[in-house]
Amino acid sequence: MVLKSDGSVQWRPVTDPAILEAYRHDASPLQGDPEALLRPASALEAADQLREACSRNIAVTPCGLRSSTTGAGLAPHGWVQSCEKLVGWEVDVERRRAVVGAGVVLREFKDDVEEQGLFYPPDPTSERECSLAGTVACDASGARTYRYGATHRWVTGVEVALPDGSLQWFRRRSVDKDAAGYSGMRDLVGLLCGSEGTLGFITKVEVRLIDRPPAYTSGLAFFGDVFSALAFVGLAREQDRRGDGVKPRCLELLDAGCLEIMRAQGSGVTLPAGAGAAIYFEQEHAVDADEAVLMAWWTALEGSPGALAEDTVVATDPARQEELRLLRHAVPATLNEEGRSHAAQGGRKISTDWAVPFERLAPLVATFDGWLADAGIDRAFRYGHVGNGHPHYNLIVRDAAERARADAVVKRMCEVACAEGGTITAEHGVGKIKLPYVRYRFSPLELEAMKAVKRVFDPTGILAPGNLFPAS
Repeated sequence: MVLKSDGSVQWRPVTDPAILEAYRHDASPLQGDPEALLRPASALEAADQLREACSRNIAVTPCGLRSSTTGAGLAPHGWVQSCEKLVGWEVDVERRRAVVGAGVVLREFKDDVEEQGLFYPPDPTSERECSLAGTVACDASGARTYRYGATHRWVTGVEVALPDGSLQWFRRRSVDKDAAGYSGMRDLVGLLCGSEGTLGFITKVEVRLIDRPPAYTSGLAFFGDVFSALAFVGLAREQDRRGDGVKPRCLELLDAGCLEIMRAQGSGVTLPAGAGAAIYFEQEHAVDADEAVLMAWWTALEGSPGALAEDTVVATDPARQEELRLLRHAVPATLNEEGRSHAAQGGRKISTDWAVPFERLAPLVATFDGWLADAGIDRAFRYGHVGNGHPHYNLIVRDAAERARADAVVKRMCEVACAEGGTITAEHGVGKIKLPYVRYRFSPLELEAMKAVKRVFDPTGILAPGNLFPAS
């Protein structure tokens, strides 16, 4: 059947099995089963497609460029609606704002605004593969979250297609103070950030930009073990708070297993044999201030027990900085491949995304490491955004029995993380993979409030079945 939008534009759901196959998979180990694919070429077309789906009671799962690690964009049934054709952007240099199509690859947009002397800070690892709307839908962050926060801090407006066929812009208020209504609902932009397709189909996003930093220094600081590395992160955070030492924009952990993966890349970066962990750091500065910045880091490292200060690797030029970046990103890429190699035996890579207040991180890492050892999980890798109390545990399990033991440990991790004032997911979202842990993060009353909000946006419940809370 040919369906018409706006009386002239025609669209047809794609049902070719060869095309649908690509939309059954993303970066998660899950698999979807869509009956058809929608690829709207405009926001109005996206709205018309949702109107038609609602009238026929067909479930619709919005998806980006399929880089999700939680299965959020995989349709368990019904239609999958991709934003991939909604591209292009406009930059207002004077106002430091940009309006960006939902399907724009994040890194391509960032490269363009940096050429114009501006900067969009969110930097998820998948920035070269993910859509900007996808980063809004899961409220993505990345290495520089320590300095700049998650995506929602940079979103000033969202255009959304809704199941009733309407197309609406929601924007943040520009006042410094606002005491009207419930604080969490003084604008709806905050609701849409992290909504994972359950409230509407994002078609455009307005974002806030800042001046491009004139220069930055990056580096790898090495330590005898993970706990001395975490102690140094605490020192760096305290100096940053006081304003009398280092001022990092990111603080990223890499444990001994991660360093082994990095050594295997054959790069020109020397990784000391005795290191049990490293902290990847970056700091922005004026063009001629790199020596002062390096001295501040050197002084901090010399005063930190367990630091291998003499082995610190620094990068002030773009080529060397890119080399360090690629080394860090080789870790998840390598572990993804290893996880896939065990799929036939029921194994895979299991990745955590919980976060806790920083002061609770080191004792919990010690506890969680003990749980993994007791469960016989010997392929455990710890890396990520420890400056925010947000490490990733990547567990390689080789068969179904090992997977069950690892799943039980991860469940306990999430329960304890929430009891300590943390969360089950700090950047990837709940999607479908983390549904068993939602009850640790939200009380029954909070879940009912979320469901009530969803009913306002999506009265018939067609959007993103299985995301955030179980489909009814």
